[in-house]
Amino acid sequence: MRFVHVQSVLPEEDVIALKKKTRETSIKEAISKAVYHYLKCDMDT
Repeated sequence: MRFVHVQSVLPEEDVIALKKKTRETSIKEAISKAVYHYLKCDMDT
């Protein structure tokens, strides 16, 4: 497995909502969880 560093700019309110929705305290973990969830959902359809 290869890891890639990704950087993005998001509005603060989106980051707060994402952390709340994923129930994560760190931005990094919230984004990671959201990405994996999106990829899994995309594969299921």
